Parts: sequence; C-alpha cells; structure tokens
Amino acid sequence: MTELINILSYIILLTFLLFMPFFNLRFLVTKKISLEEYDLPVLNILFLTNLFLIFSIFNFTITQIISVFFSIIFIFLIYFFSNFKKLLFPKNIIYYFIFYSIILFIFSIDLSKNLFLYWDAQKLWLPKAIIFYNDGLIADLKNTTYSHYSFLGSLLWAFFWKISGSEYEYFGRIFFLAIYLFAILNLLSLISVNRNIKIISFLILTLITYDYWLFRGTQEILVFSFLLILSKYLFNLFMEDKNVRINLLNVFLCLNLIIWTKNEGIILSLIILFILIIFFKETIKFKLILITILFSMILLRFLTFKFNGLNLDLSQDFEFSNIVSIFASNFTIINLTLISKYIIFSLFKFPHIILSILFALAIAFDQRLFKKFIFLYVYLFLSIFLIFFIYLSTPHDLDFMVSTGSMRLMLEFSAPNLLFIFIFFKEKFKI
Repeated sequence: MTELINILSYIILLTFLLFMPFFNLRFLVTKKISLEEYDLPVLNILFLTNLFLIFSIFNFTITQIISVFFSIIFIFLIYFFSNFKKLLFPKNIIYYFIFYSIILFIFSIDLSKNLFLYWDAQKLWLPKAIIFYNDGLIADLKNTTYSHYSFLGSLLWAFFWKISGSEYEYFGRIFFLAIYLFAILNLLSLISVNRNIKIISFLILTLITYDYWLFRGTQEILVFSFLLILSKYLFNLFMEDKNVRINLLNVFLCLNLIIWTKNEGIILSLIILFILIIFFKETIKFKLILITILFSMILLRFLTFKFNGLNLDLSQDFEFSNIVSIFASNFTIINLTLISKYIIFSLFKFPHIILSILFALAIAFDQRLFKKFIFLYVYLFLSIFLIFFIYLSTPHDLDFMVSTGSMRLMLEFSAPNLLFIFIFFKEKFKI
C-alpha cells in the first residue's frame, strides 16, 4: 500500500512537470506566434531535459542538479500564485491533467510488477545510471562498458529515480513511460476534434503501441518519444506558415536530446536535417544556419566525450576504414532476406508500424496528397535504407546483430511514420 501511495504522489509530480506552464503564455504569444494547448508543456519538458544535460556537461552532480531543479520549481510557484489571475492556461488543462495522471498511474503499476531488465539495460545503461545516482560525473563513465555510447537516458533515469525518494530503480523508468504517453497526447493535438474523441484516440494509440518490452531499461523508447514530439513540429514547419521559430526551436531541442540518447541518434538527426534542407522553404543562408547549429550540437557531444576521457571510437561497432569492403561482402541475397525477415517480424511486434504503412499506401494513391507530404516518404525510405546499411556494414555476426537489434531500430525510427495516420484523417475528414 505504501508503495502505491509513493507511485501516486510521484505520478502527480511528473504530471505537474509535464503540464504546468513554466513559460508565460502572454509573453510568448504575439500576432505572429499562436501556441497550441500542448506547446507550453512541450517547452517545459524539452527545456528541463536539455537543462539537465547542460548541467551534467558542466560537471554538476545529480544532487546539485536536483537543487537547481527545485529552485526553479520554487521560483515558478511564487510567480504562479502571485500572477494567477494574469496567467493564460491551455484549454482543458485540468481535464487532461487528471486523465493523464490516471493513465500514467495504471501503466506505472504494470511497470512496477514487471521488473525484468533487458541485457543492454543491465550491462550498459543501469551501471551508468547508478554512477549518476551516486553523484558521479561524466568522466566516471569511462570505466563502464561501451563508454562511447551516449548517456542521456541513464542521466534521466538517475535524476527521476533520485527525486522520487524511492530506493527502487523503476521509479526512474516511470519517466520513460511518462514522456512516451505525453508524446502521443501531444501528437493528437494535430487533429481538431472534441476532447472526448481525442481521449478515445489516445487510448487506442496507447493500447496499440504499449508493451512492457519497451520499458525494460533500453533507450529506444526515449528516442521514439523525442522523435514523436519532433514529428508534430516538423509537420507544422511544412504545413503551417506560422510559428516557424518556435517549431524549429522544438525540433532542434528534440534533436539534441536524441543525439545524446543513442549513437544512432546522430544519424537520425542528419536525416531530419536533410529533410529540412531539401523541403523547408527558406533561404540558403537560413538553411546554412540550421546546418551550423546541428553540427555544433554534434561537435559538442564529441568534445564533451573527449574532454572527460570517454571513448570516441565509434569503430568499435563499425570498421570505418573497411566499411565499403564489408558492405560489399555482406550485400548478398541471403543477408538481404535475413534483414527483411526481421523487419517483417517488427511489423507484427509493433502494430502501429503496419497501420502507418497502410495509411502511407492509401495516401500514395492520391497524387495531390503524395506530392504534399513527400517529405514523409523520403524519411520512410531513408530510415529503412539506414537499417539495411547499418547491418550490411557490421563486421560482427550479422544473424546475431539483426536478431537482437532490428526490432529496436524499427521502433526508434517509426515515430514520424505515425504522421501518415493523422494526415489521412486530417485531409480526408477535415479534422
């Protein structure tokens, strides 16, 4: 009973962090900027998680980061109560706050009863989380297995485990669940329906996508969630001629988190940048600025690793000097069939991928819609191509690599494809 009460109080804290606006809506909204009901909560979580990352880069311990975090909360509460009548709140925020808390509580109970951690979580991510939890610094990660891996997921795991006040590590993973549910709810703001239909849609999408398999301590669900949040703002950039800077800010805040969560996040960020450069209707000068920003973010990641003595050698996973010859030798019908087989298995593991592809095919038959949303088809092609390229370029046992990792890669890369479902209903039913 005590544990249930602890979970409930922790859920309320997380929901508060996700839904209460730390930014003043009156300050942000102008004639040129009109924020939707979820945009402020998105800024909340993207701002805070990037802030935690920055503090860790400057060698703040988890205890120090928590002190800064509660200072921010304290300042916000003073501002909140002193300006309560002046603040503009997103419509239906109380309704969504309560509903989201209930759903998160239910899934958190399921998480607490299924404590099995995947091999990667046990050997790679939890040891890093424990180092951060015990006030270790980035430099202390150099003695861990695969020190060249990105570490943001472990940092967030440790932070939310620590602020929970519980000795159980799964409290840190409840945040993974919270951001996943929030990303789905945020994506639903793309469709204009009443809140009851939106809630029903949320429950359907959650039931289709939820599986404890996603929350065994691996980091793919974080990449999926950040990429899903990004997807909404990528859609807005191409489809809405407003709020360009706010949408770009959210996109790049998400890209930074993805880069620091998994190594393949670097490649994913380059794919998103490529799509922006090709399809975004802006000047060459503006696009060069975007390129500079992203490469600066990637450079910061490598400089941080070098400064703290962490391994920079990504060739532990790939032999870059021989990558062309390895790819050529692996490029066989047998290997292509093997990879294709596991990709198909992934479709049955994650029904939302099947639905996304079916809706993508439906949209493709409409020439007008296909041309309008071709950027999504480019992403779909590049993400599938990348999966084949990764495995055909590996110097390790291909069968083992594909069987253990392909489903997780498919999950990570699948988030933007959910846009096909929303686009179909928005365009066909004008919602």
